Amino acid sequence: MKPSFDWKAGLQRHLGWIAAGVLALLAYRELLWVQPERALPEELEEWFFVPSQSLAPAVMMLALWLLYRRVPRLRAAPDAPGSPGVGLGLLGAALVTYLWATYTGATDLLVPSLVFCGAGSAWLWRGGPAVRAARLPLAFLVFAMPLPAPLLNEVIYLLQLGTTELAGAILYGLEIPHLVSGERIVRPKDTFSVIESCSGLRSMEILTLMAILMTDLFRRQGLHAWIVVLAAPFVAFLLNGLRAVLLILNPHAEIAAVHNLQGIAILLGGLFLLFLLDGLLEWGPFGLSSSREPDPPPAPASGETRASHAVAATMGAAVLASLLLPRWEPPDAPAIEALDRASRHVGTLRAKTLATDRLFLGSAGFAESFTLRVEEPGEEPVVLFLGVGNRTERHRSPLSPKTALPGSGWIVEERFSVDPGEGEPPVRASVLRSGSSRVVVYSWTRGAGSWAEEVLRSFLALDRSPLRRSGDVLVVRIGTALRSTTSQGKVKVEQRLVSFFRSLRPLLDELETSLEKSFSRFSSFEKRFSLKGFRSDGTKGSEISELEPLRQSAWDLLNRVAGAAGAPRGGPRTDLQEPWWMI
Repeated sequence: MKPSFDWKAGLQRHLGWIAAGVLALLAYRELLWVQPERALPEELEEWFFVPSQSLAPAVMMLALWLLYRRVPRLRAAPDAPGSPGVGLGLLGAALVTYLWATYTGATDLLVPSLVFCGAGSAWLWRGGPAVRAARLPLAFLVFAMPLPAPLLNEVIYLLQLGTTELAGAILYGLEIPHLVSGERIVRPKDTFSVIESCSGLRSMEILTLMAILMTDLFRRQGLHAWIVVLAAPFVAFLLNGLRAVLLILNPHAEIAAVHNLQGIAILLGGLFLLFLLDGLLEWGPFGLSSSREPDPPPAPASGETRASHAVAATMGAAVLASLLLPRWEPPDAPAIEALDRASRHVGTLRAKTLATDRLFLGSAGFAESFTLRVEEPGEEPVVLFLGVGNRTERHRSPLSPKTALPGSGWIVEERFSVDPGEGEPPVRASVLRSGSSRVVVYSWTRGAGSWAEEVLRSFLALDRSPLRRSGDVLVVRIGTALRSTTSQGKVKVEQRLVSFFRSLRPLLDELETSLEKSFSRFSSFEKRFSLKGFRSDGTKGSEISELEPLRQSAWDLLNRVAGAAGAPRGGPRTDLQEPWWMI
């Protein structure tokens, strides 16, 4: 007769772990919390395709499933509790990271805190063998963290370009007429853009997650498991290129449901290919079958009480911190003064507001941004793009390779640097082509550190703490049409842009100083910014009164530049409808 299980004794023996688990769920509740802001179909669409959307709730549930599958192995690990110093050090790191994540409001930093906590718990319980048994669920949690915004911008744009090139190669093989231009594919009657949600990054993430779950479910190990998991992002990228071709050839491609269904079909197709690869590795000529042996029976653990009490105490402190710890708030800033003072030095200017290509910029984020075309007699028009970053918004960054381009569909023909002189650092310069049009563009930033430094600051949420920089990032781009590709034509364009750069510099200095005091008070994003009488798409609209001072300051800024260059009197041009590079 099978002996009955003593539930009361089992409950008493595991009471410490039960308390630790409940407290951990309360402490890390933000990683499990889902707050839908729109209808369910739209939420699912963004979750499946928008790369900046968080995967944290799904990853947490799947990590718990992976951990559950390892409970027998953890219980069967040798009874060899690790040294208390290492275990308590890991739990201390978990608590410190938790306090920092809570103070800065950086929910994603709860993930490394949870990893430290899990590793410390396993170490105190059964030492190194338990940590090794739990390493996959702990490593799996990394997928709950979004990439730092500057890195995400770089990766997304590279994948957009790569997907476009791959789709173009497939169309070439099918002998379908087309032209690849940047992230655009131009056909005789249509133009298709590979936008961020079609870059394939989210498909690569999801298919990699599926590959990890599949190898664990089939108990694959060693080289077999690594081949399947590492193949997943490449399979997803290739299938995403095929998806782009199918959308191009589909006469109903403009219907959102078609996009979604094809995206889901691509994921299912990728999973099917991974199953085929797994079967080939197991039964094919490679002979890499490596199924794990059944788990051994459980063994007693002498460090169970010590470990559970330490984890429960750590999680209890974390829960109290989540309730009592004050959150960092950006300091109040005085009103903008430098731009207001610029109105006393007004020149005159002929300028026109241009629509900024927001869809192309995508996840590149600004507190305020605008594009203006500046005209001067006898000179080529110059287009100025000016964007102000918002360092407190970690998941969007103004540092993006797209800010060096006027918009969608431009090909970089040449890159070089230009020394504007007068002690200024070199600026990035590019010769761009779209169709038969060519432009020369100068782009630079102010107030930003190196790219690696900005990635690290974004990851650690340093700019949501007293360690933040005093000002925001200023992104500037100026460009003008290249009429002649001769050396004389290029020299003329360079002289024009360098002259404009120098005339713009004094006001940018003043603006940068003002940003350190004032621009943090603008908490809205560029969707709220519009010059008087114009919406973000350049059409006529109502005035946004709260941004009237900024609108006037923007005109004052360019008026001063034009005044320094000797431009004639006149008002803003509103009669120019063609794109600036076509003029």
